[in-house]
Amino acid sequence: MTDAVKEIRKLIASADEDTLVNLANKGTYKRACKDAEGAPADFTETDDSIVLDFGGETVTIKSPLEKSTCTCPSRAVCRHIVGALVVMKGVIPADEAAAPEPVLETAAAENTAEEISAETAEVPAPEPVPSEPETVYLSEKDTAKVRACAELCRGLLADILADGLVRTPADMPARIEAAAVRCHSVKAAAAEKIMREIGGRLSDYTERRAAFDLSKFTERLMKCDELLRELEEKKLTEDDLGEFKRKYTTLDGELSLMPVGARDVDIGDYVGEIYYFLDVNKTSGRNFLTVSDLRPVFYENEKKRRRTPSVCPWDLAVPLKSVMKNSLVLYNAKISDDKLSTSAETKVMNKSKVSLNSPEVYDLIKDDFREIASALDEAGDLETDRLFFVRPTACLSQRYDKYDQQFIMEIEDVNGCRINIKAKFRAETKSFIETLEKIGKRMLDDKDTCFTLLAVAGIEDGELTLFPIEIYDFIVPFECSGYKLPEKYEGAAAYAGYAETLLNLFSKLREMMSAILHCGLRSEIRDDDKLVKYAENCGMKGLAELAVKVIEGASAFRHSTGGNAREMLLSMEKLSDYITTGEGRLQTISALSRMQPDDIREINS
Repeated sequence: MTDAVKEIRKLIASADEDTLVNLANKGTYKRACKDAEGAPADFTETDDSIVLDFGGETVTIKSPLEKSTCTCPSRAVCRHIVGALVVMKGVIPADEAAAPEPVLETAAAENTAEEISAETAEVPAPEPVPSEPETVYLSEKDTAKVRACAELCRGLLADILADGLVRTPADMPARIEAAAVRCHSVKAAAAEKIMREIGGRLSDYTERRAAFDLSKFTERLMKCDELLRELEEKKLTEDDLGEFKRKYTTLDGELSLMPVGARDVDIGDYVGEIYYFLDVNKTSGRNFLTVSDLRPVFYENEKKRRRTPSVCPWDLAVPLKSVMKNSLVLYNAKISDDKLSTSAETKVMNKSKVSLNSPEVYDLIKDDFREIASALDEAGDLETDRLFFVRPTACLSQRYDKYDQQFIMEIEDVNGCRINIKAKFRAETKSFIETLEKIGKRMLDDKDTCFTLLAVAGIEDGELTLFPIEIYDFIVPFECSGYKLPEKYEGAAAYAGYAETLLNLFSKLREMMSAILHCGLRSEIRDDDKLVKYAENCGMKGLAELAVKVIEGASAFRHSTGGNAREMLLSMEKLSDYITTGEGRLQTISALSRMQPDDIREINS
């Protein structure tokens, strides 16, 4: 064993949870720990590194640990590197950790006993070291109640899959709602929340609302089944059940907020507004924070919905909507992720007129669409992680997609890169879409007209799109940011064609699963053999095997009377997880390629 490898082993043995979180982020660490469960620890020591396979990739651990590399497309410290470190920590004995540095004696410590005063000095008692809280598991009785509830809920999901949405009984949303109530009674908060979401989306389908999205419903139904299956199989703690109320953390010092936008929300189960603020000094560690003024409508008839008065946060005595043109300084502010609490314990210390023509806003404006795509590669799961100020230079076209019922505007940036703004047509977005259409017409008529958007960005099917929240015509133009694409994306153009091919395959497989859910397991799947051959021709053997299992399971269910819809759900979840992993690696590469004009793509390649 070389000295370099000894040093690496010391670093791994010394690395605690905080060290591994700081290498990437908490979400990556948690995912890595989950992937590391049961992973083999076969590794090879070279002269200056430790090499092992993890998650289908080859990880090379080096000193310092942040210099470690992985064969996946990510050039940051990815979940494979963190997972490999977690695996190695289980192999390397703790006594190999670096010994703590000795405390150097000072001159005062060398005083003789004669020089020390005879008076006995009071020595403060050492503070007790806080011990980790002991894991408390649910009692057998409570566990049995939760598992019975989870089994009931999974049965309903299996019924939806077996019959298909087209044959789902009219009372199924009510049965889902009843199951959500039962989840509440056994304190399974997370299960209740997602079951209510399933019920709300199912109601959107039965009521033929434009808000219904088949692919999103398929994804959430599989996620719901995955959560319920864990409740059935795990040894449960209270943490596994989730929280009914958010846990808020109090921020130290003052929180300076600049209101930047708001949008109406009607998602079936909740109606109201969401307000967006810029954290001027990033006291929360985030750029954007939100305040939600929503109320549940689980038990209300849609025709009789009445809007309750808006909340008056922070003891303001006036609705938040009335102060959205003022900057605010809060003391004792409480946050949970990106959510601001409206508690009266938080006080407004100062209120003044706000102007978005400020350096704080200018610094966040993106005039190069490539910067948005690369930022999404590292973004978290929260909406505000994907929220950007965007300045396009031109509107190229706009249209209505009658099939998907959405307004689409094609825009261009300073480099000629092109992406789409998409806004789903709903009752709450009607007036905003009309405004967006007028602005697009002005930009088409007058090429010098310039606007800035506050928009949520996302990459779907390899294409970067924006969902607008606010539009500003008063933010003055500024100099070009001169953004330079990070080095790790410079060779992306060479893989763009293969990335788009695989993303097309993933999209077709998702469509297949959505079709199964829509038509039911007793309906025939079209082009099933073609999809399997498509996957095999792309070199995706593991993907092909998972697809075959789904297709054969559906066929067996269709030709027998003893089919197991729950097993089919599990097979679909495994296929979906594989696709999600693949999409995470390829979406950014494809988006960077597709947004660029053909001449730029040819130069890059």
